[in-house]
Amino acid sequence: MPAPANVKNMIRRSLREIIDPSPSKKDVTRIWEYFGSECAYCGKKLNRTKKEGHIDHLVSSALDGANHISNRALSCATCNEKEKLDMPWGKFLASKNPNKVIAKKRGEKIVQWREMNTPIMLDRTVLSTIAYLGNEVVEFYDRKIEVARQLRTRNL
Repeated sequence: MPAPANVKNMIRRSLREIIDPSPSKKDVTRIWEYFGSECAYCGKKLNRTKKEGHIDHLVSSALDGANHISNRALSCATCNEKEKLDMPWGKFLASKNPNKVIAKKRGEKIVQWREMNTPIMLDRTVLSTIAYLGNEVVEFYDRKIEVARQLRTRNL
């Protein structure tokens, strides 16, 4: 059972998904092929059948980065979940690769990927409206959680 905080995040993400869908299965395959089954940041070889790769946001969704494939790169779990987080991808890439030649090569590959996949422009008004709707649903959910907690204390 997901915790209330996770449910709130899922509510917000599911509403955003309507206007800014995640990459399709075909797009995910293109990402894997383009990056040669290697982490775009550290170069670690990844096995797709073992679900080792992550389709990372170059610009974090928390910072309004789009779900479009032009804003996605193949990443290992360590880079995506533990190290990069909301850091700008270029800054992270430089910190991850002290060898400037390797960092430059990987950075050029990411830039080329972005250029090959023209991003969609998300309307700021629509994004704000979706965020507002998500907050409304979360506020409603919070009120119902409080009712449920009161019921629980009555039964103890």
